[in-house]
Amino acid sequence: MSQSELQNLLERDRELLDQLTGLLEQERVSLEGRNLSDLDGILQQKQSVLTNIEGNDQKRRQLLLKAGVPEDQTSIAQLSALIGRESDARLHDLLDSIKQRLSTCRELSETNRIIVHRSQVNTQRALDILRGNKNAEKLYNRHGSRLTANQRRNLGQA
Repeated sequence: MSQSELQNLLERDRELLDQLTGLLEQERVSLEGRNLSDLDGILQQKQSVLTNIEGNDQKRRQLLLKAGVPEDQTSIAQLSALIGRESDARLHDLLDSIKQRLSTCRELSETNRIIVHRSQVNTQRALDILRGNKNAEKLYNRHGSRLTANQRRNLGQA
């Protein structure tokens, strides 16, 4: 396995994660401002970046497999253990920065998930008020979607 090839793939991972971080921050701003026109473009860019991250991950895993690394030890989390601490400090620093960026992306994604959920709840409350169902009982189907009071359901599905 070429160490420079692995380093290039890891540097590309870091660049892609930086792009994803920026897009997740833009997504948060659009969600908070309910700016749906900007949100569509951001989501398309985010999908493209995620596809590139996945492709880069596959390339890195294939490189490690060719080098004889067991398949269950090719993740970023396990890569640090494979590379000896003394062997290359640059690779360890690169892996540490990637892990930090992954953590940041997870946090931003969770924040966006919460914003979307709260927005859905508020929209549902507003719709209930407009429909006059302010105190209607809330039931859920087997998929976790909310049923309205006027939807029919069999006794076995209640």
